[in-house]
Amino acid sequence: MPSDPATLAATASTTASKTALTTKISCAEFLEMRHPVDTLQWRLPVVERTTGGRGSLFGGVGLAAGVIALEQASGKPIIWATGQYLSITQQPAVVDLEVLLPAVGRNVTQGRVVGHLGDKEIITILGACGSRPNAVQRLWETMPDAPRPEACEALGNHHETDSLHQHVDVRMARGMFGFSGTGTPSGDAGSMLWARMPGVHHDAGALAIIADYMPSALGNALGQVTHCTSIDNTIRFADLCDSEWVLCDNRIEYIGNGFGYGTVNMWSDTGRLLATASQSMIVRVPAE
Repeated sequence: MPSDPATLAATASTTASKTALTTKISCAEFLEMRHPVDTLQWRLPVVERTTGGRGSLFGGVGLAAGVIALEQASGKPIIWATGQYLSITQQPAVVDLEVLLPAVGRNVTQGRVVGHLGDKEIITILGACGSRPNAVQRLWETMPDAPRPEACEALGNHHETDSLHQHVDVRMARGMFGFSGTGTPSGDAGSMLWARMPGVHHDAGALAIIADYMPSALGNALGQVTHCTSIDNTIRFADLCDSEWVLCDNRIEYIGNGFGYGTVNMWSDTGRLLATASQSMIVRVPAE
C-alpha cells in the first residue's frame, strides 16, 4: 500500500468515482476507509467526496469515520457518539484513526477514536456500542408533517468545487438552507429538509454525515445567509432502518457570544425516529 498521503488520497478518489451506484454500498465503502495494520487502526482519505466544499474535511465525515471504527472494533452496533473537532484538515491528506476500548462489557463497550494528521491530533470521537434485550420501547416525539421530497425544492450545488455535496441529495421541506439562501426563511428557529445519499445505505455512518446538515438552520433562524464552524457533534441512534429518504427536523436553540447551538431529529420516510443529534457552532455572519 502506498504510504504517501497525496497518493493514497488520489487513489481513493479515483477508486470511489468508479463505484457503481446501482448497488448500494456501506458508508465505510463510500468513505474508502482502510485498515493499514489491524482492526484498531484505520486510514481515512481526505479527498473531494469527504470535504465540505472548501477543501476541508466535512465534520460529519469525521464523526461517521469514528462511528464506523467503533462499531468494527467492538463488534457491536453504535449507541451514541460525540466528536470534538480540534483542527481543520485540508485535502489531499490521510487521517490516521486509532481506536481505544478502555471499557469492554458483555452488553456495552465504551471507547474513543483519536484522529491524527502526522503528529497532530485533529479529531477525537467518544462513543458507546452495544445492545440489550428490548424490555420496553416508547416514542414521545412525533414526526412533523412535511411535503414529500419530490415536491420540495432541490438544493443543488452551492459550492463551486466538487465536494461531498455532490453525493448528498437535499430537498428543502420548510424554511431556508442557511448556507446558500435556497428556500424561504420560516420566520422561526426551525427548518426541515429531506436528505439522501444515493447508492449508499443509510447506516449509522451515513446518518452521522446527514446530521451535519443541521447547521444550515442557523441562516434560516436569522433570516440571512450564515456560515459556521462546528466545535462538537453528538448523535444518538434510535430505530435504525435503511430508509430511502431521511427527514431532518432542525431547530436552533440559541445564538449569542459568537456561538450557536442546535438539534435535529432524523426520521425515516415511514415515520420511524432514526436518530437525534446536536452540536455547538462558531457563528459567522458574512458582511453585507
